[in-house]
Amino acid sequence: MNHSSLLAMDRRALLLSLGAAVSAPGLGRAQVVGGMSIPGLPTAAPESVGLSTAGLARINAMMADHIAGKQITGGVTAVARRNKLVHFQAHGTFDEGAKTPMRPDALFVMMSSTKPVTAVALLQQMEAGKVALSDPISKFIPELKTFRGAAKPGTPPPPRGQTYTDDQLEPQAREITIKDLATHTSGLNGFVPHRPGDTLANYVPRLAALPLDFQPGSRWGYSGATGPDVLARVVEICSGQPYDQYLKQNIFDPIGMKDTVHNLTPAQAARLTRRYVHPEGSTDWVLPPATGRVMGAPTTYFAGAYGLNSTARDYLLFETMLLNKGMIHGKQVLKPESVALMSSNLIGDLYKGIRGTTKGTGFGLQVRVVTDAPISDSHRSNGAFGWGGAFGTVSWTDPAEQLVAVIMIQQPVEAVQRDFERTVRQAITA
Repeated sequence: MNHSSLLAMDRRALLLSLGAAVSAPGLGRAQVVGGMSIPGLPTAAPESVGLSTAGLARINAMMADHIAGKQITGGVTAVARRNKLVHFQAHGTFDEGAKTPMRPDALFVMMSSTKPVTAVALLQQMEAGKVALSDPISKFIPELKTFRGAAKPGTPPPPRGQTYTDDQLEPQAREITIKDLATHTSGLNGFVPHRPGDTLANYVPRLAALPLDFQPGSRWGYSGATGPDVLARVVEICSGQPYDQYLKQNIFDPIGMKDTVHNLTPAQAARLTRRYVHPEGSTDWVLPPATGRVMGAPTTYFAGAYGLNSTARDYLLFETMLLNKGMIHGKQVLKPESVALMSSNLIGDLYKGIRGTTKGTGFGLQVRVVTDAPISDSHRSNGAFGWGGAFGTVSWTDPAEQLVAVIMIQQPVEAVQRDFERTVRQAITA
């Protein structure tokens, strides 16, 4: 296929993925939906920052392929390099049932993409001298000095909905520290059911009834819904503010993350992407059955592990703040040394990933860090860091390439995430 044919294919794919409401960008220009403006990230031609226009256009073709294959219903992708916005596109449908086009300002349920925000809040309290990574969590929450015990080495995890028996446990060897929680090496990986009206203040102490999956500091084990909530409670205690208010005042407002919230306004709720799933054995899209708390519903529990809703715009700004060593819009949200700590491998070779060994990567504060790019399952550079959420959202910062990228989808399809990452990397020309 010659160059002209390839560009024509990318242009057709872009039109398909955006729908008739959004026109395709001209070649040699930033691929940004009409009217999109992000303060602090002016648009620029991709070639002016060492990226290929045709290469970035392949993001649209890739997303269109996954939509046509019914792997995802739609999404929003964004890329900035050297503090210039070069790609921001909506793809597919916002509501698959109604066939409404994906909107560039759509909100997404972030799930574990919440966790890096919690790391920033923790680092701010460390900068204020109110907490240290070496602190035991009992310094702030005395009820969490000891837990029910720790699973003996070699004990397999209990089946879902069950817990360890007493003879499978041994006494806890030492207290859990802030560092253990922030790096997922605490062993606190269980879950206590929520009650109506729960807050961090009344929920977190109840975690003492849980057994630990392993002795603190001995392994990496993902604390998907527990450890970061303890950190959020520590931030509340140190700051004297409810966690949602703290985040708004100290992170979201300074960065300009105007749509990142635990509780949606009615106007924001109208922009929350409809999350469709496939019934078992089918390729049809259906809305998932209502189980537990409805996503986007009001809450009094401001989780540090999974609670946020946000947009591609907001998370692009969040990653830009980290790329610029804590600075954005002339405001120092974090000190450079705090960003360096967050993005350092703090646990040696303990990081094993959620689905098995991950070579060439380590773990910092709530983010995976690339330590050896050539052997890593990644298209990022050494020192790149980021995390994602269970519904498919992913964002990362690549300081070596001066690049930040975001993909917002609501179906957890790793192939889409990998293809996006690879396509972004392949678009780099200089």
